[in-house]
Amino acid sequence: MSVSTKSCLRFDTNTNIYYKHIVGEVPQAKRIFKKTFGYDLNLNNPKTFTEKINYLKLYYASEENAVLAGDKVGLHEFLKKKNVIDLTVPMLNVVNSVKKIKWDRLPNQFVIKKSNASGFNLIVENRKKLCIEDLKEILVSWEKQVYGLTTAEPHYSKMPSRFIIEEYLPNIDRDWKIFFCNGEPCMVEAYLWDEQEKMIGHRKTVYITTDLQGKVLQIDADEELLTESNSEYEALRYIDLPVQFDQMIEYGRILAAEFPFVRVDFFISDDRLFLGELTFTPAAGLDNYSEEIERWLGKKIRLPHEKK
Repeated sequence: MSVSTKSCLRFDTNTNIYYKHIVGEVPQAKRIFKKTFGYDLNLNNPKTFTEKINYLKLYYASEENAVLAGDKVGLHEFLKKKNVIDLTVPMLNVVNSVKKIKWDRLPNQFVIKKSNASGFNLIVENRKKLCIEDLKEILVSWEKQVYGLTTAEPHYSKMPSRFIIEEYLPNIDRDWKIFFCNGEPCMVEAYLWDEQEKMIGHRKTVYITTDLQGKVLQIDADEELLTESNSEYEALRYIDLPVQFDQMIEYGRILAAEFPFVRVDFFISDDRLFLGELTFTPAAGLDNYSEEIERWLGKKIRLPHEKK
């Protein structure tokens, strides 16, 4: 088993002007897909997992409940509707502008996220050591960016642009991301973060994809982590799933019941289970999976009968 490079998307503000000249998301999605994979995206009769995620991001992910649950603030309302509000990370504040953040009222440790984006995270472990003006500059740049344009994910533009400030939760060593196809669990991705903590954005990660018993199906890593020191992962055949795994599946079925596909992201802090987010278009449908996984998951997803 080889360790390959995981697709790692980054928002490029320079492409905003270019995107404005493209009519509609479908041509953009087809263009990105062809550039990434080298063959045409089949939206008329999608078969593989990646093709179906691209179909869903164009024709389904803008559905009302998907927009609500995909938004980091709206997620709290969605969990309340599903009677699982105990999974949420406690919120300290929600603001629609950087100017409204009361920095002097925040605790020494906290996390700021842009609510309608992915990877726009800022982890503060010691506020006293930071330059608040530098943080403001970063957040203002996020505020100006319309996430999802360059990746043809129109549902993000339907979410209110806000900043959510959450409690800082300690002792988190990995994320557990469970793929649900039409309400049923199918696959797991364990995200193992690099020991060097990153305060802003996505942390460098090794991605271990398994079945529901922990059997390793695929191993990927961010390019910066593809070193000889990662050869230990190549020998993995099984990984230990967390003690709370059955609980994750139980909660995941509740949250995923109405969706053709959703990835339910969990993490554990001091033995307590939390929900990170619900992801309807992982990596914008541009991730690298084996042909076996592509075919297998593709068959698992039943698409809505009509395009919206």
